[in-house]
Amino acid sequence: MDTPQLVAKVNPPTWLKILVIVLIGFGIFFRFAHLDQKIYCCDESWTSVAISGYTVAELKQEVSHHQGIIPITNFNKYQHINPNHSVADTINYLITSDPQHPPLYYVMVRLWAQVFGDSPTGVRSLSALISLLIFPSVYWLCLELFDSALVGWIAMALVAVSPLQLFFAQEARQYSLWMVEILGSSAVLLRAISKENKVNWGVYTLTLVMGLYTHLFTVLVIISHGIYVIIQQKFRLTKTLLNYLLVTIAAFLMFSPWLMVIINHISIAIELTSSSAEKFINNPFELIAIFLIRVTRIFFDLNLTSDILIFNSFTLEGSLFYSISALIFSLSLIIYLGFFLLKFPSNQTSLLIFLLGGFTSSFLLIYDLLSGGIRSIQFRYQLPLYLSVEIIVAYILAVHICQDKTYQTKVFQFIIVGLLVAGLISDVRFFQAQNWWIQSDGKFIIETGQVLKQLEKPLLVINDSSINLGGILTLSCYLPEVNLLPVANDSLMEIYSEYNHILFMQNNSSLFHKLEQDQTYFLKVIKILNVPPGGLWKFEKI
Repeated sequence: MDTPQLVAKVNPPTWLKILVIVLIGFGIFFRFAHLDQKIYCCDESWTSVAISGYTVAELKQEVSHHQGIIPITNFNKYQHINPNHSVADTINYLITSDPQHPPLYYVMVRLWAQVFGDSPTGVRSLSALISLLIFPSVYWLCLELFDSALVGWIAMALVAVSPLQLFFAQEARQYSLWMVEILGSSAVLLRAISKENKVNWGVYTLTLVMGLYTHLFTVLVIISHGIYVIIQQKFRLTKTLLNYLLVTIAAFLMFSPWLMVIINHISIAIELTSSSAEKFINNPFELIAIFLIRVTRIFFDLNLTSDILIFNSFTLEGSLFYSISALIFSLSLIIYLGFFLLKFPSNQTSLLIFLLGGFTSSFLLIYDLLSGGIRSIQFRYQLPLYLSVEIIVAYILAVHICQDKTYQTKVFQFIIVGLLVAGLISDVRFFQAQNWWIQSDGKFIIETGQVLKQLEKPLLVINDSSINLGGILTLSCYLPEVNLLPVANDSLMEIYSEYNHILFMQNNSSLFHKLEQDQTYFLKVIKILNVPPGGLWKFEKI
C-alpha cells in the first residue's frame, strides 16, 4: 500500500482528537482575549476612517485649511461611525481614497460595527470571528487533498496555535477573511473537478468573486488554480478545463465594476503602494534570507524583529543566533520537502497545494529580485504560501506517524508536540505584548505617546501627508489632551510662544529648519526612523 492510501486509511487517534480540541479552545481564547490591548495601528485607523464614511480628502482638508491650533480630539470623528453616513459612503471612501482595497471586508466591518460598536475591540472582533472559519476550511481542504482526516486534525492543531493566525485574527483588516477564501476556493475547486456539476462550479465561482472583492492578490491564487487544472487535465482542452475557464471569466466579469474603479484611480493606488516597490534591500541574498526566516514565524515567533518601518537588513530580524537558527530551520524544511517528495510521491491532487504556495511566493520573490522592492517579505502578501506550508507540514507529520516503524513514529510524535509547544509559547508572548513586529509603526506610536504624556502642554507639529495623518489618527485614540499645529512643509509661520515643548514627526519642513537656527530652542533627537524624513524631534525652549 502506498503512502497516500495509508494516510487516508488511518483514523486519528483519540489522544490526538482530544489534544486538538483543547488547542482549538486555547486558540479561541487567544483570538478574543485582550482585543483592546494591542496598539490600534495606522492601517487599522484607516479601517476606522473607511467605516466612518469620511474620505481622506476631507481629512486632509481639515488639516490644511485649519487656522491655528487643533485639539487632537478633533480627529476622533474619523475613528467612529458618523450616523449621517451610510455603507455607500464607506464604498465611496475606498473608491476615492483607497482603491487597491476591494470593498467586501469594509462593508462587512461597517455593518458589524453598527451592531457591536466601532471601538478597537468591536472592530477587531469581526476578524477574530472570521478566523474561526479557518478551522473547518483547512480540515475540508485536507480531506479534498489527501482524503485523510488525520492530516486535517493535525493541520487544525497547527493553525490553532500559529502566531501568524493569531495576529491576523486580532487585526482590523481583511486578511483573516482572505485566508478563509483561499482555503475554501481551493477545496471547492477540487470538489468541482472530482464531482462535475453546476452547483460545485457555481460555488467555486462565488468563492473566486468573494476572494477578488477581498484582496487583489486573489488573482495569483486563481492563476495557481489554473496551472493545476491544466496539468491535471494533461494539457488538453477537456470539459473540466473548459468549465474552469468559463467560471474564471464569469468571476472576473463580476469583479469588473471594481476593476474599473482601480483603472480610473490607478495613480492613487500606485502612490499608496509605492513603498513596497522601492529597493530598500540591495543584496539579493539578504532578501532571500529574510524571506526564508519569516517562513518559520508560522510556527514560532517571539516578537524579536526590530520595530522600524522598513526591514532592509538581515540583522534587523532579531538576534544573530535567532536569525541563523530560523534560517537553518527554514532551509532544512525546504530540503526535507524535496527528499520527501522524491521518496513518497504524493497523490495528484496535492500538487494544488504546492502550486498555491509555490507560485504566489516565487512570483513575488522573483519580481523583487528583478525590479527591486520588498513585496516578497511583506507578511500579509505571503499568506497563500504560509497556509500551504502548514498543510504540507501536517501531511508530512501524518505520513510519518502512520509508519510501522515504532521509533520513527515516536520521533515525529515528539516533533508534533514540539511544534505545538513552540506555537503556544508564541501565543503567550503575543497575549502579553502591546505591539507586534508586523505592526511596524506601532512601537513608534507608543513611544511618541509616552513622550507627549510626560511633557506639560506640548505642541505637536503635523502636516497633511498620509503617513503623518495615520500616526495622528492612532494617537487620537490614546491622547485626549494634545494640541496639534498643522504646518505646510514650506510654511514659515510663527510658533506660539506659550509652548515650551514643540515636537515634530518629520524633519523636512521649513519651520523645523527655522527652529534649528533659533538660539532660544534646544533640539533633542528622540528617534529617527529609516524612512526619511520620519522620526520624533523635540524643541525645548531654553
